[in-house]
Amino acid sequence: MPATTAGTSEYDRFGPWIDEVRTRDDVPRLFRDDPVDVAGARLVLKVPRNIARRDATPDMDLYDHLLVLEADALTVLSRRGGSPDTLGGYDRVRVPLGQIVAVRDVVTMLDGRLTVSTPAGDLLSVRYNGSARATVARLVGELRGAAADRPASPVGAALRDATTALPAPVPPYGVGKDDLALVSDLREVLRRHPDVTAWTLHGRTALTPTRGGALARARNALSPATLHGAVLAGDATALEVLGRHDWVLRGRSPVHSASRTVIPWSAPEHLTVAPHPDYERATLVRVSTGAAEVRLVVPTGSAAEQLFAGAVQRLDRPLEDQPGPGPATGTR
Repeated sequence: MPATTAGTSEYDRFGPWIDEVRTRDDVPRLFRDDPVDVAGARLVLKVPRNIARRDATPDMDLYDHLLVLEADALTVLSRRGGSPDTLGGYDRVRVPLGQIVAVRDVVTMLDGRLTVSTPAGDLLSVRYNGSARATVARLVGELRGAAADRPASPVGAALRDATTALPAPVPPYGVGKDDLALVSDLREVLRRHPDVTAWTLHGRTALTPTRGGALARARNALSPATLHGAVLAGDATALEVLGRHDWVLRGRSPVHSASRTVIPWSAPEHLTVAPHPDYERATLVRVSTGAAEVRLVVPTGSAAEQLFAGAVQRLDRPLEDQPGPGPATGTR
């Protein structure tokens, strides 16, 4: 959606889209007393409330968030809760770009959520209408680019180096028809970031419970557990993980969701790879920094597992062989 037109009222231009803010006049009135430097910011977006247009009134605060990407920080102004027609003020959170260790964008039908993680374990979460995902992808790309000049951590370097032991880059196919959305998401990432390479791609896998005996297997037959497909990709800046809104889902209903997780190579401090505690032929991967943790589930024996296991092997080498300073943990 283009920048809003000056002179048009906030109510008149309200809709589910996320607008770019280019002038002070475009700042929602709730946030207008904040000293945000619109002209000096790299990108400013305003996120509307999740209400139908017919339920909006001119006296409402119609925007939930103002996202301000500055040269060195992401500032988020968020409307405080209250009844739909009250003016409850707002909260202000500022996250230095160097403290962002993961960015995750998830859309389920039209329910979107952008989450930014920091080493303190704080999750900065912004809900939005999924129809505006392309605009959110632009912000994710800007946050991603902010990590381009930071050196890889020991764990990040091990992960990046482990990709060299994989087969040739995967072609943009090789999954079943139910996972073709992954290919579309990959193509969109490649369009925005041409240097990204897809290292692994796998489709969905039926899972069998490891615990609970015959009763658990009977329940699984009625409501089968499925490990959904994923793409692991990346470039010199970050690891990209494309998948669904969750790794393991139960039931037979179609899944209409997509997720993108970006982990800068500079961020990871610890990496663990272990059999999944609840399912056979599934491997649980944890990538963490401080109190922040990203969990992935991949098929046992897959190229994705090979990548993470290869990184662990590199981290388990004698300390003098490991690149760079800082903590690094590898657990198999």
